[in-house]
Amino acid sequence: MTGTVIFRCNVSASVGVGHLMRCREMARYLGGIGWRSVLLGPPDNLRQSVDERLFAAWHPVEVRGPSDEDAARVLTLCEAHGTHYAVMDDYRVDPGYQEILRAAGVRWLQQFDTSRPWMFQPDLLVNASPYERREQYLPWLVEPERTRTLFGPAYAVLRPAFSGIAARADGRPVRRVLVAFGGGDDRGAIDQALRVLAGRLGPEVTLVIVSGAGNPRCEQIADVVSALPDGEAEFHVNPPDMAGLMRGCDLALIGGGTMSYEAAICGLPMVFVGLAPNQERSCRGWQNLTGAPFVGLVGTVPDEWLYETVSNLVEDDDRRRAMAVKGRSLVDGEGTRRLVEALLERERETT
Repeated sequence: MTGTVIFRCNVSASVGVGHLMRCREMARYLGGIGWRSVLLGPPDNLRQSVDERLFAAWHPVEVRGPSDEDAARVLTLCEAHGTHYAVMDDYRVDPGYQEILRAAGVRWLQQFDTSRPWMFQPDLLVNASPYERREQYLPWLVEPERTRTLFGPAYAVLRPAFSGIAARADGRPVRRVLVAFGGGDDRGAIDQALRVLAGRLGPEVTLVIVSGAGNPRCEQIADVVSALPDGEAEFHVNPPDMAGLMRGCDLALIGGGTMSYEAAICGLPMVFVGLAPNQERSCRGWQNLTGAPFVGLVGTVPDEWLYETVSNLVEDDDRRRAMAVKGRSLVDGEGTRRLVEALLERERETT
């Protein structure tokens, strides 16, 4: 039996594009089992050719408005497509919004912002952060027996290229250091990395700078990189083979978002600079489970502390090897399947 899932997605230069990536990959999996997906939220300028296959319909939302108005948009689409299944990859789904969905009988999966806990009542509450535990959220669940919590890297949604990626050699010398902070505004993190690390990690070390085209700082970054001596840094915007590029690196300086799971499955040791408060718990979770250093939030990290942390790790082969093994053990590339199967569980049980 098949049907339709409505996706509500929030994406922008400030929010980043990780939400849209997750929606695309869940829609890809749903399409493979005969289900249709409808996307609500992202602007038309983010459409890619692949979206024609992934989404039966794409509905931009220029101005969200109050929660009740936005919830009404979701319910209108549910009614139009004859479905009660939804994925809310939008951190603004507040308690009032949830009340409306629950009253309408929607079964939904909700990604959420760990820096802003409020009362939750979805069928599935999801966060892939290695920091989160169900017991932490019991006081925030309206009906704990009704809400299933899917927490931890096992529920990370990865692009297909990462799911089947071949293992890299652990502990190899550091020659290429990935510096990447998602597809949106890096908030100055790349500028600091270039200023502090370029040319200071050894004559054979290159900084591999990666950014999305939606980063308003791209032109500035390109100018800085072009002014550096050959071999110190290279700059990639929306590289076509991000998985291959990451696998070819030996160390990563990144934020606490989606890229952390991609780096982990690649066996890439990590250093974290959080881009926003809602990344701090995730960064600390990776630090606790793998030893990956979290140096702080962007704008608060002293230059020399960043340099010492990265340079010490460049010199410590054993530490990097241990981090790589632990990180790879936490992410297996099956997160998308797990989430979709959990969302459709009622349908499968009825069938």
